[in-house]
Amino acid sequence: MNDYNKKLEKFLIPLIKDLEKPKIFEMGVRRGISTKKIIEICDQKDGKLYSVDVDDCSKISSSKNWKFIHARDDEFEKIKNIVPKNLDLIFLDTIHEAHHVEKIFYMYFSFLK
Repeated sequence: MNDYNKKLEKFLIPLIKDLEKPKIFEMGVRRGISTKKIIEICDQKDGKLYSVDVDDCSKISSSKNWKFIHARDDEFEKIKNIVPKNLDLIFLDTIHEAHHVEKIFYMYFSFLK
């Protein structure tokens, strides 16, 4: 198991595995490692994952519990009407530059329950 998978199993999965009908917003899909794990939980718990990425990652999964948004995560006007306003978790796995993280943090913070 690589370091990224270890981090997912240690930190992310415990946060969401016991939620009923989780609503999760993920920024950054890349190869879909975390996306697939979250979708698995959403499929089991009748939840919904909303993922956004600049690359077309729409082929990662065909789950009915996954909505892929092909956009930049800071395209707030495009995303705000797709992602629900009562999220259980926002997973920032995107550009790790302080200015960008701060910008999207303030854009989406109010979407959390």
